[in-house]
Amino acid sequence: MPLLRIEVCDFKSYRGHQTIGPFTNFTSVIGPNGAGKSNLMDAISFVLGVKSAQLRSSQLKDLVYRGRRLANGTQTQEDVEEEEEEEGEGEGTAKKAWVMAVFRDEKNKEWTFQRTISTTGASEYKLNKKVVTYSAYNAALTSHNILVKAKNFLVFQGDVEAVASQSPREPSRLIEQISGSLELAGEYEKAKEEQEKATENATFNFTKRRGIAGEIKQYKEQKTEAERFEGLCQERDELILQRILLKLYHIEEAIENNSHAINRKNKELVGLRQEQAAHDEALNAARTEQAKARSGVMQKEKQIKKAEKAIDAKKPELAAFEAQITHATRKLANAQKNQDEVAKSEETVRKRVEALQKELTLVRREADKASEEQRKASRHNIALSEESLAEYQALKSSASMQAVGERQSLETLSREEKTANRALSQRQ
Repeated sequence: MPLLRIEVCDFKSYRGHQTIGPFTNFTSVIGPNGAGKSNLMDAISFVLGVKSAQLRSSQLKDLVYRGRRLANGTQTQEDVEEEEEEEGEGEGTAKKAWVMAVFRDEKNKEWTFQRTISTTGASEYKLNKKVVTYSAYNAALTSHNILVKAKNFLVFQGDVEAVASQSPREPSRLIEQISGSLELAGEYEKAKEEQEKATENATFNFTKRRGIAGEIKQYKEQKTEAERFEGLCQERDELILQRILLKLYHIEEAIENNSHAINRKNKELVGLRQEQAAHDEALNAARTEQAKARSGVMQKEKQIKKAEKAIDAKKPELAAFEAQITHATRKLANAQKNQDEVAKSEETVRKRVEALQKELTLVRREADKASEEQRKASRHNIALSEESLAEYQALKSSASMQAVGERQSLETLSREEKTANRALSQRQ
């Protein structure tokens, strides 16, 4: 945006309202020393918002025009006339000064920037002849790429030499200042810090995401393993169920077989009971025979006593019958011997009979017990255990052996009875 002209009023050495311009693409300002060339640079800097320290003044009020005196102490004619016009204003000094810069943008629109300073040091800013704040004034300059802090619009005397003698870091800072990037340094550092934080967060999130992905993979593997475990558990349960069903099948089969065995054993038990009844009858018969044998022995003893009495009565005839007595004595001894043997046999038979009775009683009890258990088993449809079957077999074997023993005992008693009868017959 080119500068068209500069208008000043009571600014430094410029008395009154002065218009400088118009400016072209290349304009040269020449003149002797003290002609005000540098003041023109100061005016441009002033209107664009440069501080007083950079305008070769310690205070802004020093920029307001003051009357000049010659070296001999007299005022110029112009100053005298001005003092006459400003009666009562004291020392011919202006109360304020202003500078206005007129620019034209690329749309051929003119922009006026005016800055006014009073002797009190107060500044006033006008944009297109409207009073605005410094912030709005500076923002308008910035929008046209005029950076006050960077001073990218003026090169003062000695600036080129100063730049040439600077260290590499200072020109870099100057370039940043001119380009306006220096003002953005804080924002840049803040943005850079935020970028680093964002990068750090992104790295952390990436690491966390990778960790989460690993955890997800692990969870998927655990899920697969859990599903496999559940499948194996279900398969195990099915196998256990099949095993239990197989056991139940074998148990039912065993119950059925044991039921048949119980029925068969019940039938065999009927036969055993019949045999037991026969043995009871034989035992009763043996007891009857034993009673008869005892009765015969007692009769024989009575007869012996009668014979002894008869012998005592016939003692006178003892000599005659000595031979018969001797013979009878021998027969008596034999009879006594036979009697003793019969008594011993009787005692043996009696003990045997008592033992058989005890065994028979035991067998009956066991048979009754087995019958009762069999009836209970039949009512509850429960198979005999292996111990019950073994006991049943043992009782059956014992009953068979006892029956054989009883038959043998009966035969022995019969033979002994016959022998005793023959002995008694011979004795008589």
